[in-house]
Amino acid sequence: MGLIVPEDFALASLANEAERRVVEAFRDGLSDSWLILPDVSIAGTPEMFQLDIVLIHPEFGVVDIEVKGHQATVSGGQWLHRGKPMTPQPPDQAMKSAYALRTLLRSEFPHLQHLHVHYGVALPNTTSISGNFGPDFKRDQVITDIDLADPTDALERLVFLRPTAQNFTAEDASAIVTLLRPDADFTFDPSARMRRARSRLDELCANQTATLEHLDVNRRVIALGAAGTGKTRLAMRWAHRVLGRGERVLLTCYNEPLADRMSTQAIDDEDLTVGPFLRLALAMDGMKPLEVPPDADHAWWTITAVGHLQAHWHFVTERFDTIVVDEAQDFSPAWLAMLDALLDADGARRTLLVADPSQKLYARGFAVPAVEDGWTQAQLVVNCRNAHQIGALLRRKLNGAPAPSVAPEAVDVCFVAVGRDSDSDPVDHNTIATTVQDEIDRLLREERDPNQVMVLTFSSKLRDNLANAVDLHRWEHRSRGIVGENVHRAKGLEADTVILVADQADVPKDLLYVGVSRAVSELVVIGPTGLGDRLGLSPVG
Repeated sequence: MGLIVPEDFALASLANEAERRVVEAFRDGLSDSWLILPDVSIAGTPEMFQLDIVLIHPEFGVVDIEVKGHQATVSGGQWLHRGKPMTPQPPDQAMKSAYALRTLLRSEFPHLQHLHVHYGVALPNTTSISGNFGPDFKRDQVITDIDLADPTDALERLVFLRPTAQNFTAEDASAIVTLLRPDADFTFDPSARMRRARSRLDELCANQTATLEHLDVNRRVIALGAAGTGKTRLAMRWAHRVLGRGERVLLTCYNEPLADRMSTQAIDDEDLTVGPFLRLALAMDGMKPLEVPPDADHAWWTITAVGHLQAHWHFVTERFDTIVVDEAQDFSPAWLAMLDALLDADGARRTLLVADPSQKLYARGFAVPAVEDGWTQAQLVVNCRNAHQIGALLRRKLNGAPAPSVAPEAVDVCFVAVGRDSDSDPVDHNTIATTVQDEIDRLLREERDPNQVMVLTFSSKLRDNLANAVDLHRWEHRSRGIVGENVHRAKGLEADTVILVADQADVPKDLLYVGVSRAVSELVVIGPTGLGDRLGLSPVG
């Protein structure tokens, strides 16, 4: 979604409906790297200029679009409306306005002496136009109603008629906005872009999950979706909806960090129980006590704890009307059967699951419940977590869900190579630690929020070594600084910036899928060159 500057600009203040339609089309159809400035005045020249729409993009530069609501035709280089010449001629008006803007910018910013301002004419009430436009104006400088259906393509065709001859930075974009909109509170920096990206993606996610929320009237529902499609949001919405109907609700998952995140976001209500399945189960009324050792590892939880639960499950007295399970692919059929036994026979007896079979990191035998067994199936199909380039990487290399065309652009996707390409042995962890520290230092110098930076590894050993060398912290201690976790524990979580670290190239594809998909706006991959090759990423530097 393109960004109107200022964000609270009143579209109703524009001169006519045609201008409003074009601004709305740019807003809805462009990425967030496009800044949209409607109704720009340029004074201080022999002639006063009123530019309909100025567009600014760090890569493509500055574009002036003049809007005409007429149904136009072109004959012999002359623009006509109902057979009569238009005054002024739209190409001449657009060119003069663009030149006036170019003169202003070159005057105010001496380092932009070679800046070119692209220009075109938008005809939102004209579906097609042809004819001899003259030697100085091209068809790609005309944006018709049909072109507005894909404004990104239309604008790229326009600017590529004359590639920008001047290097143009995000700082330049911010400076130009300040000049043209001195009262607008706008900063074109990575932190601001990340905040806007998260807001836009959150909106897209809410729209997608809203269509499935009402499925909670069914007794058994499973919603399937790839990473980033809004599964956790849907699970929480289901829990809150049935809670509003006066039901007792259990909202659970396997992963402890995800359960912690859900708990902090859930409504505080005595009828809602939220937490990781195994810990919750051990604490349920009637369950025989089992002391959890301080060094309890994965094997203890999945063998000792589960064995204890199965042996004493029939003593549990707690009951629920609805059970909602997030990341259900982490559960075994036996665990789901244990949950089913917690449903009150006199209640709604509702089970709602969300799952992604592609993130089945634990071989526990989960299978998607069948419609023939009374399950309603639904699909979440659009990736609304990841910025465009990260979503495209997931889709292209790791079979992720498609991202919406209006997804915000990523701040960066880069690969930092460590180790020798021909070496099959794991890269030395000290070498990796130095590289990770360098990247963290760079990001902090560029003013990233440490609370939105996460370092993820594909093994607990590498995670623990990095934690000691780089001062990273487990999820439970995230208030102390930057989080360092393995990909397994990060499933269901996300961060604006993710540093994904590998000590060997042959990382299993499902782990890569989970790791990459944790990054919302910025992804830094550190590992052997072969890993970059698998992801289609070239080393920086």
